[in-house]
Amino acid sequence: MSLLGVPLLVGTIVLTIAVTAASVWLGGRLRGSAPSQAVRRAGLALACQVCAVLTVAVVVNDQFEFYATWDDLVGSDSAAGSFASLTPHDQHGLRTAAGLTFAPYGEDGVRVVHYTGPRTHIGADVYVWLPPQYGLPAYRHTRFPAIELLPGYPGPVHNWFTMLDVTGLLRHEMARGEAEPAILVAPTMEVVPGLDTDCTDIPGGPAAETWAAEDVRDMVTANFRARRDGAGWAAMGYSEGGFCAVKLAVQHPRQYAAAVSLSGYFTPTAPAVTRSPGLLRANDLLQVLTRSRPPVSLLVMGTRQDADTAADVTRLRDVVRAPTTVASSVLPSGGHNYGVWGTMLSPALRWVSHELSDPRRARS
Repeated sequence: MSLLGVPLLVGTIVLTIAVTAASVWLGGRLRGSAPSQAVRRAGLALACQVCAVLTVAVVVNDQFEFYATWDDLVGSDSAAGSFASLTPHDQHGLRTAAGLTFAPYGEDGVRVVHYTGPRTHIGADVYVWLPPQYGLPAYRHTRFPAIELLPGYPGPVHNWFTMLDVTGLLRHEMARGEAEPAILVAPTMEVVPGLDTDCTDIPGGPAAETWAAEDVRDMVTANFRARRDGAGWAAMGYSEGGFCAVKLAVQHPRQYAAAVSLSGYFTPTAPAVTRSPGLLRANDLLQVLTRSRPPVSLLVMGTRQDADTAADVTRLRDVVRAPTTVASSVLPSGGHNYGVWGTMLSPALRWVSHELSDPRRARS
């Protein structure tokens, strides 16, 4: 059942009205001792409050699209379940020469595998999309650039393909000659349910940064014809994922040439990071970029209505020095949601494709 859209929203509103009306009607007809009536009235009031909170939660989720299904909310993964029973040719599952089987996800060629990283021992889903050219004879010896897609928190990484239709937009830009074919890679970043890591290696906890920058990257290059050189990789993210994308490029300039932040920020906000002054300092990108100048290209985008993102764009531009380069775009309107990020995505794909195809960058 979908957690987005009119049916659930209307249903929760109707339920709240009905429970409130019933509580008022029953409250005037309670019989028994005073303590007994007080307890029952408290129960009715609690039922009204629960329904009101539920309605607010549904409205907020519908606006910001944090969770699309019950599986997203509870952290289960039906795609991973179907993966376990696949044979190499079942349901168009893809088995690679390295021995991993990728199950189909959706109808646009996206595939998913539950992968355990050898360095971090993190086990999580990774989604991969191969461009149409990948299977053509003319490209059989071609290694393709890769774009690593990072999600906001909370919310599942596959929203890149469902809410944002990144594959459809990239196909469109390729057809117009505005973008080159690229492999899209979207790793799960909420690797421990309910724990926000800001894509950071947490002492005593999950090594989320190493998972994204090394385990996932190595898995892709081992299983697909993805470029292995850093000039062939970029990271892109929305909201917290924007922070993560810039962080990967800035902290790992040998592995990434460019990064795109859609309404991201550049100072950690996750309690798992901010509670440690040393960890905060090491991962505050505004501080890091005052101390180092990695040879990477950044595109940072925000909106004036989403004022914090616009302010962070300015802060980042103020600290960046060559050879780091930064391009920026601040839209006049728009909030912090998928509609805005969808508007930003096409120009972001064109920009990142240009960076990955720049002949001045080394290839291997």
